[in-house]
This record gives sequence, structure tokens and C-alpha cells, in this order.
Amino acid sequence: MSPETISAIVVSHEHGDHCRGVAPLAKHLRVPVFITDGALQASEMRLDPCKRQRIESGVPFDVSGLLFTPFAVPHDSVDPIAFRIEKDGVKIAVVLDLGYITNLVVERLKGCDAIVLESNHDINMLRVGPYPWALKQRVMSRRGHLSNDVVAEYLGTRFDGKARHVILAHLSEKNNLPELALLSARKALEQRSRLLANQTKLALASANQISTAYCY
Repeated sequence: MSPETISAIVVSHEHGDHCRGVAPLAKHLRVPVFITDGALQASEMRLDPCKRQRIESGVPFDVSGLLFTPFAVPHDSVDPIAFRIEKDGVKIAVVLDLGYITNLVVERLKGCDAIVLESNHDINMLRVGPYPWALKQRVMSRRGHLSNDVVAEYLGTRFDGKARHVILAHLSEKNNLPELALLSARKALEQRSRLLANQTKLALASANQISTAYCY
């Protein structure tokens, strides 16, 4: 993707790995930034008032013909949100940085053609890993990050099976392995294969490489 093709920046929350560099990039590209009041204040970003677009959970907004519906997720930040995005009848969801899967999240994922879903850590790797205990507790908390087990529980019991692709994302480099995340999710889907209408395909989103393009 060429930077010149970016028409807007949409921010989910204020943590550095999600908004670091947003202000200078927006200034350079002269594009609007869609961000909640809480995230903007907590990030202390200095945005051009004319380029800042206020968003809030539950209120849809349009970005270059894409209809975004933000919805609240449980995470240790100010007003964190995820997104359901629609265009021409195709629906995808991008759900990252959340401690557990709420009923609202389940509802927003229903009917989506593709789901990008956090599968941050393997619980055993996290427990014996290098993080300080306080950080481990934060990651495992209900305002932390989704484990492979929690994702598997969702796929095995609450996933509606409509999505043609489920893309596991935001994997920890220290507390997870791609093969563990895929194995856990695949086992959950296989147990429900006769109940699901579509043959949902699993994929991984890399932190360092451009993802595969999916057409619907």
C-alpha cells in the first residue's frame, strides 16, 4: 500500500502501539483522524482541529464510502473500541485489544464475512514467560488481552459460522506461537463443522508483513 492511498486514519484507543505516529502521519498526508474524545485526551496527541473527526461507540460514521460502526470493548484504556465495517453488503469486523468477549462483541460479529480477531497469548507461555508478574496479571485480566483459549471458546460455542475467514491477529512475540494459535482455533472449529454453514478458513495476521488480500 502506498501512503498516498490513505484517505483517513481511524484510532481504536490511545495505547502507543495503536496511535504512535498518527499525528505526524496525518499532518504529512493531510488526512482526517477519526478518534474518540477519551482516546484523544489520553494520548495527548496534537491534531489539526480541522482534521480531527469525533467518533463515539455505537454511532456509525463514513470513511470514503465505508460504513464504520464502533462498539465498546473491555480493555485497560480510555474508551476503547472495535469496529464493524460495511460496504456493498460485505461486512467485516476488526476486534483487537480486549480482555474477554462480551455479549455485545458476539452480536457485532454476527453475520460478518470476515473477522480479524485478537489471539494474543498462550496462557501457559505467558505464565512462564519473561514478563513481570504485574504485567502478566494485566494481560490475563478481563481488561487485558484475549488468550488462544478464549478465542477457541468463542469459536467453539458462540461463533455463528457466517464468516468465510477468521484472521487471528495481535499475537504476542514473547507469549504465543502462530502454530499454537492456529491449532487452538482449528480444533474449536472442527468440533462444530457439521453445525456451521460455511467452511470458515483460518489465517494469521503478521505484525511485520502485509496480509493477504481477501475479495468478497
